[in-house]
Amino acid sequence: MKKSNLLLCLPALVLIGVVVILNYGCGKKEAPSGGQTPAGGPRVPAVSSAVKTSFNEVTAQLDPGGNFYLYLGTAQWLDGLSTRVGAWRQAFTNMPSLKPDDAANINKVFDIVTHLIQDSGIEDISGVGLSSVEIEKGMFRNKALLHHYPGKGTGFLWQLAGKEPHPLTGLDLLPTETALAVFSDLDLPVLWTVAQKEVGQANLPQAQAWLEKLPAQFEQSTKVKWDAFLHSLGGEFGLVLTLDPSNNLAVPLPGGALQVPSPGLLIVVKVNDDTIFNRIDEQLRTSPKIVNTDRPGFKMRTMPVPVPFIGEFRPSAASSGGYLFVASSDALIDEAVAVKSGQKPGLKATDEFKHLAQGLPDRGNQFAYVSQRFAQTLIQVQQQAMAANAKTDPQWRQWMQTFFHGRPAFAYSVGLNTPEGCLTVGNGSQSYATSTLLPAAAVLGGMSAIAIPNFIKARTVSQKNACINNLRQIDAAKQEWALEKSKQSTDVPTEDDIKVYLIHNQLPHCPAGGTYTLNAVGQRPECSIPDHKLP
Repeated sequence: MKKSNLLLCLPALVLIGVVVILNYGCGKKEAPSGGQTPAGGPRVPAVSSAVKTSFNEVTAQLDPGGNFYLYLGTAQWLDGLSTRVGAWRQAFTNMPSLKPDDAANINKVFDIVTHLIQDSGIEDISGVGLSSVEIEKGMFRNKALLHHYPGKGTGFLWQLAGKEPHPLTGLDLLPTETALAVFSDLDLPVLWTVAQKEVGQANLPQAQAWLEKLPAQFEQSTKVKWDAFLHSLGGEFGLVLTLDPSNNLAVPLPGGALQVPSPGLLIVVKVNDDTIFNRIDEQLRTSPKIVNTDRPGFKMRTMPVPVPFIGEFRPSAASSGGYLFVASSDALIDEAVAVKSGQKPGLKATDEFKHLAQGLPDRGNQFAYVSQRFAQTLIQVQQQAMAANAKTDPQWRQWMQTFFHGRPAFAYSVGLNTPEGCLTVGNGSQSYATSTLLPAAAVLGGMSAIAIPNFIKARTVSQKNACINNLRQIDAAKQEWALEKSKQSTDVPTEDDIKVYLIHNQLPHCPAGGTYTLNAVGQRPECSIPDHKLP
């Protein structure tokens, strides 16, 4: 049975978790002893749900006893959702004075939404679970589950990210300098089939026409048949970032050079044949600068390009062992292939990875790895950039430094499709309690830190402008009084003299609390607040 990609679902799960926590709380209560509550009253007996929930099924796969534990039943929200959408359709189409064209458009929108809900499999989601337990000082075991009952989960959302869990062969390609790696199953032929079906059902002529033209346009621009391209893909994609601390790269900045560990980028695509590589080879063959590397089971093409501050940039493409590689250098591809063949030790042989991988599945459909070195590099780059910028406000710089204290984050997680949904298990330096609640609090705090001063500044400017407008009215009233009463420029009016020339027959007040001095006719009125003055 085909399942979904929990990593793709995880941001939604985290958002749901934060909302639930903020609304209902998650404080664990200690059971009162002796059958009494802390207030001395009788214990309130526990009750059972009157409707079936997935609580037992979800919590059976979570770890209790940690600093974060969440269950959210979704069956009552999502079960029969397409039917409820149909009821909403009737409410919208029964609106008074609805034009026929508008009613047709409303029906079309509801048709699209209904088909997507029914075909996606979202109605099969029965619950969400999250847990975090500190398995050793500074490292947490995190679990996240998007649950459906056995026999469910046949919609396209559950199909796109692979089938049964398999050996994580992408790990066998990672060099020891790997700082960040993400690999995931993704069935693009299924995605193409789903797109054709959903657009066809939606009856959208423009979208249908675009999809019909897409294969021909792809073939025209790439010289590769669309069907051949789709069938050449093996259903797994990876992104790898390496950082070489022994070879720093100097990036010039106005305040000095920024030292960054030499980065390398590697894209990995599992393939069924060499359709894509052969097309790249054909396209590059005409260039005299191309470096060809061919040996049994391995083909690589490299295009050396001189780049300022870097030297020679060597983007490369290669085919070997059922994988297509596209990298920032041929050396990186060579190292990945050497690791896979066992000629060189890779990431799996490092102490950091061994520590993070303890107790985690060795089979799955996705994995993600973030090394401590990656987080350290980001911090160092940010600190160097701020230090190099002499114009940075010292208070702002000091505030930013508060984010760089503490231990750099690191994590390794595996996502796998199970008969009961999508499960992600990981070890890392952050628990869900800190990775969901604290960022939310930080965002709110940051927004407040920005918004409150801006609000105060805006209010100050508004008060100043209002005061200056008041001074204009007072000055105009003085001039009218002088004209009607034949006064000289040295004469000084009283408040009673000019209030008849003002709105509501009274002297306006400074909104910032200042006091007004009328002064002589030939002299402008003044406010006691220094910057509140007529131009």
